[in-house]
Amino acid sequence: MIPADTIPPEAVAPSRAVDDLLSPPFSGRGGRGLARDVLLAAVWIALVTGWLEVSILGVRKLVLGEVISLSQHFVWMAPLAYVMLYVPPALALAALATRMRRLRLPHLVAVFAFLSAVGVGSMFPRLHRLAIVVLAAGVAVQAARLVASREVGFVRMLRRSVVPLAAVIPIGAWLVFGTLWAKERRAVAAVGSAAAGAPNVLLIILDTVRAASMGLYGYDRPTTPNLERLARRGVVFDRALSTSPWTLPSHGTMFTGRYPHELTANYRTPLDDRFPTLAEVLVERGYVTAGFVANPFYASYEHGLDRGFVHYEDYPVTLGQTLNSASLTALLFAGRAGFSYNLFRRALDNFEYFGRKNADDISGDFLSWLDAGREAPYFAFLNYMDAHVPYTPPAELASEFGVRPSPPLWHRITRNRSTLTEEERRAGAYDRNRYDASIAAIDRSLGALFDTLERRGALENTLVIITSDHGEHLGENGIYSHANSLYMPNLHVPLLLWMPGRVPEGGLRIAEMVTLRSLPATILELVGASDERRIPGASLAPLWRGGQPPADPLLASVRQGINMTEDLPVARGDLHSLTERELQFIRNPDSEELYDLSTVMRNERDLAGTTGAEHRQAELRAALEALVGPRSETAAGDTARRHP
Repeated sequence: MIPADTIPPEAVAPSRAVDDLLSPPFSGRGGRGLARDVLLAAVWIALVTGWLEVSILGVRKLVLGEVISLSQHFVWMAPLAYVMLYVPPALALAALATRMRRLRLPHLVAVFAFLSAVGVGSMFPRLHRLAIVVLAAGVAVQAARLVASREVGFVRMLRRSVVPLAAVIPIGAWLVFGTLWAKERRAVAAVGSAAAGAPNVLLIILDTVRAASMGLYGYDRPTTPNLERLARRGVVFDRALSTSPWTLPSHGTMFTGRYPHELTANYRTPLDDRFPTLAEVLVERGYVTAGFVANPFYASYEHGLDRGFVHYEDYPVTLGQTLNSASLTALLFAGRAGFSYNLFRRALDNFEYFGRKNADDISGDFLSWLDAGREAPYFAFLNYMDAHVPYTPPAELASEFGVRPSPPLWHRITRNRSTLTEEERRAGAYDRNRYDASIAAIDRSLGALFDTLERRGALENTLVIITSDHGEHLGENGIYSHANSLYMPNLHVPLLLWMPGRVPEGGLRIAEMVTLRSLPATILELVGASDERRIPGASLAPLWRGGQPPADPLLASVRQGINMTEDLPVARGDLHSLTERELQFIRNPDSEELYDLSTVMRNERDLAGTTGAEHRQAELRAALEALVGPRSETAAGDTARRHP
């Protein structure tokens, strides 16, 4: 054998180069020193990643004008979420590194650099997932090499900068809370003088609740016992129609008295300030206005619905919302982009939106606001979202309505049923059970809310309106979910009003078909604040006074959908519907439909083109064109609004 000390150094250089690459130079620190360095590195990378995401989101929101669908608290929640995510594995890796001599700081930095790169990459949806992973791996390798070559300086930099980076989190929280507080103080100061005896207004919108699934409307399951009890105090409209099958344009109509085709409100475009809102008009009349919203996706501060509200609560300040605020934690735990759906959410058997407020939360927030004391009359808007997918009712109600203990199908059927297996089709009642139980959860919370208000004597001078922004398909016409058609499951919604002395008591039922476009005008008339010039529409009050029905056309519209499968009506283009004298006319981009609604509020038999229906079809076509324009012009205009 050749003695080792006689081998020339250049003969072993290649093997040393490989060893150096696998085990980068290390300062020699071990034990507690290494553990501390690993923890510092993880926190530092978390903070840098969080502030990088905040910067990107800030540019998107403030410079590009994009809707980022995040709480205003994202400026401090994002870095905090990364710290919360990285600290536990950092502690575990630090403990492991003290026992494995070849596991060194650069290796561990590479782990967190990879995770951060995946998180930041997921902010750009056009990047393919595989491309994100490959890019993240490259970032991790380069980060490890950089730290390995400058490890002592890197550790020194960590110790100097991690505290200032972390200190920005409480500073950011203080700035956001302070800004919102100051904004509300200024809004309160701008409230006008109220007329003597002006009544309160309580507008309750049950997001995604269709009339056909309510006991109040003859459904054979006990979904709404409390609403049935409350309805006996006022007037119930049996055939109220929404103006759009999804949240933002429908709320826009109820707030402005304008039809969806007149509004900017769309998937990527908020409601602009071209038309005044109901809240703005009431503020001028001396009302303190407040909104309590469970639907952050299309009813938040970003979507223009908060305009005119002195106080507006949408995104909660919770752990779940914090996890939603950073891309990686949202990716792993909140289900954003579907990246982790089959991993963590199925393992946890939790398909709820992180941070979503349930009915009891909304009721509680409203009551807490009232507890603060309101000398002026108030206009309160409450949005309940429990009946929106993913349909996660309380356990006791789930059991009562026969919900099976297995993951819901909603993520498979939100757009159509063509992707379902035969077994899933046969199990269609499963999601109907969840939906019904979710409506029952709202009903139970509303019963408790009104019992509390009754005990306080808070309903004696209050106008109460309960309705829904749109309905839901549960397999009718081969469709699931909403925002995808103008059929009755999407448009037929509940509507009940009561107000002592101004609305008849006793549960009067009105069979006349009405539109929610008439709602803001009705509210303003009943509180003595009519403003036809600013809030158009005809009041519904004549219907219980024996007068003529309102002249508002029963018009509904939805612009071409995004992320829709090709077999859905809205995937082909904009849809418009006009209902007159019990006939519903639907104009699709390439066809027309005609349905008789005189006996049932369902789209069962298409009469378009049949003998005897041609004349009425032509009349309705002409009437619709007079309202929204011919098909070609409307499509061009709507396309321009969708892509400004």
